[in-house]
Amino acid sequence: MAKFVSHVGEKGEIFYDDAGTPVWFKAEIHGDIKTPVLLFPTVYTLWKFPETLPIIWTSSYAVEKLINGADLMIPGLIVPPGGMADMKRGDIVAVCCPGSLGAQAVGVLTFDTKDVYSVSGAKGKAVLIAHTYKDHLWESGSKEEPPEIVGEHTDDTEGTSDEQPVAGSVLSERHEDDTGHREQGDEVTAAEMDVLLMNALKQVMATVLDSEHAAGLLPLNASTLYSNYMVPNGPRGITLDIKRSTYKKLAKFLKAAEKLGLIKLKDIRGELHIKTLEWSHREVASFEPYRVGRARGGDRPPESASTSNNTGGSSGGAGMIQIIELLKPSRDLVPLFGDVGARTESGFFSRQEARGVLEQYIKKHELVNPNNPRMIKLDHFVCDGLLAKEEHSKLSEMARDKLHGRLQEKMTLYTQIVVPGRAPGAPKIGNPTAVEIACEKKMGSKVLTRIAGLEAYDIDPAAVAKDLRTMCASSTGVDPIPGKKNAQSVHVQGHQVAAVSKLLEKRGIPAHLLKVTDKTGKAPKKQGGGKAAT
Repeated sequence: MAKFVSHVGEKGEIFYDDAGTPVWFKAEIHGDIKTPVLLFPTVYTLWKFPETLPIIWTSSYAVEKLINGADLMIPGLIVPPGGMADMKRGDIVAVCCPGSLGAQAVGVLTFDTKDVYSVSGAKGKAVLIAHTYKDHLWESGSKEEPPEIVGEHTDDTEGTSDEQPVAGSVLSERHEDDTGHREQGDEVTAAEMDVLLMNALKQVMATVLDSEHAAGLLPLNASTLYSNYMVPNGPRGITLDIKRSTYKKLAKFLKAAEKLGLIKLKDIRGELHIKTLEWSHREVASFEPYRVGRARGGDRPPESASTSNNTGGSSGGAGMIQIIELLKPSRDLVPLFGDVGARTESGFFSRQEARGVLEQYIKKHELVNPNNPRMIKLDHFVCDGLLAKEEHSKLSEMARDKLHGRLQEKMTLYTQIVVPGRAPGAPKIGNPTAVEIACEKKMGSKVLTRIAGLEAYDIDPAAVAKDLRTMCASSTGVDPIPGKKNAQSVHVQGHQVAAVSKLLEKRGIPAHLLKVTDKTGKAPKKQGGGKAAT
């Protein structure tokens, strides 16, 4: 027997067998319900005696969250076609994945299972987790992997299309093949789409619009967030569609995300914008990025919200232009990437792929500090690739999030522009070129709004001039840009920044790539009724 104190100060006892394997432990659970000290079997015991505890079913995707320290949430429950066994609030339960009785976690139930359908649509915790596969207790044993245990009821949950997820459960692993692609014929329910959309928002916050890279983009237009960031960051093989969710409208989804505390919204000139992204939110901090539907290294364009051409016609473009960020390892990082065999056909990595490489390296060389899993030990490849020379002798470990931040800084950024319906452009080093919108005085008090840089996004300046002529009821024109071959600017009479911005965003250019300069020294007059402000 051994005594322990958990990271939150809870005391307990661990009981070992003659081989040194932890088989039982005593612990007190705090959370939605407070329990007395309870005796729990470990996963090792449950793998030998799988009928010891009643079972709660969830997906392997949800299990990843449990391993990272989360409790099992109500939306993560999977209800077999025959219903759940009769269990009471406070019962000790095993958590398993469909197809096997091999327990993944042990915890305490927070509700009576006879009420399972009354909690459908609810949020909150279903099981308070006391112990999981891959935690420190498991590591003190033989570190076996969960066995596949087929029992009397596993057929009720494996591979059936009748599983009833509560409150929009995450998709079960039965929907995906070994590469993460969703099998053809599997339909996504509206409740599942709700979860996919919320996870896509967290994916974007964790990997693309993180605290380091998004500060200069806020406030961000809601449509831009959805089309340019969330849709390309859905799971492989699944196309995100707000209309197929229970929300139906983007504004309703975003308000739900705001209510959860993930974002804060702001209305700007009648359009919804994301004011802040709450990166410190627990669900974002603990979020484990997944493989997305985007192609690796720019080998093919990502799935887009639309494949319509953005350049023709007067109605404006339908699909969002995609700006894909690609990273290449610096010379100092090549040994680290090579050590784990990380390579892509193009030589480029997405941000989440780069994070995955570092995590793979950390796991391979067991660099996690066992006394503080947040801290990562620094070996020679990590020091050479991510530290400044003067830091080599001063630092022996670094927080995981800071280490990932260093990785993003040390890799070389490339961007690739993908226009719907056209072949993707070649990746170019650095950030994409902004479209310049400048208001300037001409001939005394007259004001012109000029747009330059459309060629980078394959947008026809003449088509833009035609649209602005109608929108603003003003004269427009197209002029060659001196000193730039095949480059043209568009001008429209009056202070037309709002109209120009709206048109270009409609044609697919992300709002953060519109650079506005006012050389008139005056604030624009309020526009209305289609008349230009002069």
